[in-house]
Amino acid sequence: MRSDETVRQRFGRLIATAARATGRYDLDSHGGKAALARAAGLSESTMGRVLRGESMPDPRFFEPLAAAVDLDVRDLLVEAEIVSPESLQPLHQTGATGVGSHSITLDEAANALGIFDPVAREMLAATVERLRRIQDVERESDDGGGTAAQA
Repeated sequence: MRSDETVRQRFGRLIATAARATGRYDLDSHGGKAALARAAGLSESTMGRVLRGESMPDPRFFEPLAAAVDLDVRDLLVEAEIVSPESLQPLHQTGATGVGSHSITLDEAANALGIFDPVAREMLAATVERLRRIQDVERESDDGGGTAAQA
């Protein structure tokens, strides 16, 4: 990767290199560029600008363009430095929850939900406790949750 390359230039270089590697596109001829444009669903003028590193295609064309040159779209986006490898990891692998909140107590949950009646708050607590027990039974049974409803 060249440090002086812009994202557009890097993206265009990666597409051109991959297109040539497929053996299906002679990018030195108008016909090869036109065939690549058709395969990706882009206009010929847009494809020319992409290959020259002058512009980026609309993101909806990333997948068809990657497929046209036999690249995995994730690899293309990471290599072009459009996205980071970490951003493509499933949340369970990153340790992130995907939720921007912290754990709260039952009282905080009841308050946030506008439940102030003491009986309703007890019902909420009982429901949460029941759900916790069901979850514990599912973990212990290892049968896909079939016995959870019996708890």
